[in-house]
Amino acid sequence: MENFLENALMVVLGLIGLSFLVFIHEFGHFIVAKWNGVRVKTFSIGFGKKLLKFRKGETEYCISLIPFGGYVAMAGENPDGEKEGEQTDDLDERGFASKSVGARAAIAFAGPFVNIVFAFLLLIVLYMKGVEEPLSNDLVVGFTIPNEPAAMAGILPGDTITAIDGVPTKGWDDFRERIGVSLGANLVLTVHRASGVKEIPVVPTELVIPALDSGESPTPMGIGDIGVYPRHRVVVREAPWVGSNAEMAGILQNDTIFEIDGHKIFRYEDVSKIVNASAGDSLHFTLLRGTDTLHKTMVATYNEEYKRYMVGIQLGYVMFKETHIVKRGPIEAVVKASATSWKMTTSIFRYFKRFFQGQVKVDAFSGPVTIVAAMGNVWVSGFQQFLMFLALISINLGVMNLLPLAITDGGLLMFLGIEKLRGKPLSLKTQSLIQNIAAAFFISFFVFITILDFSKISLFFR
Repeated sequence: MENFLENALMVVLGLIGLSFLVFIHEFGHFIVAKWNGVRVKTFSIGFGKKLLKFRKGETEYCISLIPFGGYVAMAGENPDGEKEGEQTDDLDERGFASKSVGARAAIAFAGPFVNIVFAFLLLIVLYMKGVEEPLSNDLVVGFTIPNEPAAMAGILPGDTITAIDGVPTKGWDDFRERIGVSLGANLVLTVHRASGVKEIPVVPTELVIPALDSGESPTPMGIGDIGVYPRHRVVVREAPWVGSNAEMAGILQNDTIFEIDGHKIFRYEDVSKIVNASAGDSLHFTLLRGTDTLHKTMVATYNEEYKRYMVGIQLGYVMFKETHIVKRGPIEAVVKASATSWKMTTSIFRYFKRFFQGQVKVDAFSGPVTIVAAMGNVWVSGFQQFLMFLALISINLGVMNLLPLAITDGGLLMFLGIEKLRGKPLSLKTQSLIQNIAAAFFISFFVFITILDFSKISLFFR
């Protein structure tokens, strides 16, 4: 029941986030249409059956059944589709089609523009307030997965990765993105270790998330992965067993095991291996407790039930805090927000480029179902991370709507550009044919992406 409520909350929060982005997008169209004297008949968040609605003046405002989108219906937007008797001289003058090419282009452009500007302003506020950023651009390897590309290439725990194909790394998020869009590509990692600097070639394989239930299938993610992960703190998960050697040595719950006999600990398997190999010899533990470093000595005893040497502790993982909060002044925040906005904007095209190069699979693309789940999941994890994700989705929404794809705002801008060049619009029959073909394609694509979404939805549920 508790998990159900958490998952329901996650979906609701995700819908709120997506609906807000749809609202400001449609509000951009709405306000510029009003500004240009166009009569707006309907302002809707969502499509399909109208669930809630009210009328103010000449406009009906509503929330509709299907929450993945919205629309602003304007008089004269589809001249051949107006109801009989509706096109009076007054309405013709206030219809969308009667306005200049410039006015219609401004109305079409306003929605994506508001999404992009909103994201930019949100990023400025976040950077001024302070966001978590990597302590270092270099990446210290915590552990590698056996039989995955990194382990097979010889990358070891404790190695420091500083570059991919000669381009310096910029934290783990940047690293994952660059590896993710390089499925099957030949990459060279610059790796530093005690014995010197090495150039290690790796070829990312597809990231597959194992099923939690034995009756389910693994989930292919369509992006590259090499099986390398950052450092984790190995912590004492619960109080040591009563009467155990660990309890008598003074080890407490939440202590971090940093070293044993000089060996740095990256995984709890390391602890088990070292303790069992001691065969009753003294073990020297280096622990972190808050800001203090402690040294404890104890002897493992053989446990008949588990058939190995033990000291009486249960272990767990906590991610190393390899980030810090960075606050910026207004000018620095604008510069940083501009760089981040540009990176977010171009990421769409990078993914499409790598898709056509075969370095990203179609499984990597997400539709509204996954976006809602991911947005709710991030919101539950932390509000600041949610706001950063909201900025990313807002920019994606703006950019995707500017693509000249016939049924998008960019498609309308394309038709208006043709009208400006020709001195007259394409015939309604030609426009309708193009839009119908595009609509058929996008409906098919939407159904396909939604099926992919539902195959990944379990990854977000708790």
